[in-house]
Amino acid sequence: MLHHPVIIFVLIVAVGKADVSSSADVPKEDLEKIRLAAPDNAPAKPKKPRRILVFSRADGYVHKSIPWGAQALRILGEKTGAYTAVLSDDPAMFDREKLFEFDAVVFNNNCGNPLPDPVRRKNLLEFVRGGRGLVGIHCAAHLDWPEYTDMIGGYSISHPWWVGSTVTIKLDEPAHPLVQCFGAAPFQHTDEIFEFDHFSRKKVRVLLSLDTARTDMNKPDIKRTDGDFALSWIRNYGRGRVFYCALGHQQDVYWRPAILKHYLAGIQFALGDLKADAAPRVASAPAGSDRSP
Repeated sequence: MLHHPVIIFVLIVAVGKADVSSSADVPKEDLEKIRLAAPDNAPAKPKKPRRILVFSRADGYVHKSIPWGAQALRILGEKTGAYTAVLSDDPAMFDREKLFEFDAVVFNNNCGNPLPDPVRRKNLLEFVRGGRGLVGIHCAAHLDWPEYTDMIGGYSISHPWWVGSTVTIKLDEPAHPLVQCFGAAPFQHTDEIFEFDHFSRKKVRVLLSLDTARTDMNKPDIKRTDGDFALSWIRNYGRGRVFYCALGHQQDVYWRPAILKHYLAGIQFALGDLKADAAPRVASAPAGSDRSP
C-alpha cells in the first residue's frame, strides 16, 4: 500500500457536545456539501439522548479522508438529532471510565494498530459484548488485533479496485432498513474497494456486496475465488451490535446522500435505536462463498 504524508490533526474533546475542532482540516465548501447531503431526519427516534465516540487514530497508513469522515459523522448527528458525536484520536478515551460514557464507538478509517494497550482493548470488547455498539468505516477492518477482527466480522486483505475505481454494488436486501436508502437497483460507486478474509456469512448479515457481473473482475490482486465480495454488513456481538461499511476512502464519499443515509442507519442500528434483523443469511451468498480464505 502506498504511503501518503501523515496528516496530523488535534482534537479537543468537549464533554457534553460534539467536538468540531477538526473542521479546520476540511475546506468550508466541503463542509457545506456534507451538510447539504446529510438527511434532515433520522430513520428512527432515539430512545434517549445518545453519545458516540468517533475514534480517528490510524497507525501506519493515514487516509486523507479521515477528517472528512469525522465531520460527516458529527454533522449527521447534529442535523438529525440522532446523537451527539465526540471526535478524538486519543486512545485514552478507551479507559473504562471514559469509554462507558458512550453508547457506541465509531472506528473511522483506522489502519494498523491504533489501540495497542491490552486493557483498553479488553474494555472495548466488554463495551460491545455488554450491549453497546461498534461501527467501522473503510479501513476500520484492517486492525492488527484478532479479537477485534472477529468482532467486526472481517479483515481487509487487499484493494484490487484502487482509489478512483468505479464498481457496481449489489443490494443484498433492498427492503432491509439499512439498505432502503439506495432504492431497489444496483448502483455505481467510485472509491477504493476492499476484499476480505476472516469473513463468513454464517457470522454476519450482508447488506451490500460487489456486483461481479457488472464490475471489472480482471484485476491482478483479486484473492477470493468464490465470487463473494461483501462490502457492508451488520451482526450481533453478545448483547451488542456491530455495523461495518467498506465505503469511504475518498473525501467525496462523505457528501453522497445515499451513503450518508446508510451510515446514519448503521449507527442507529448499533445504538439500538433502529430495529433491524442482524441474523446471518447464508442462503443469500453466491454459490460456494461460505468460507474464509
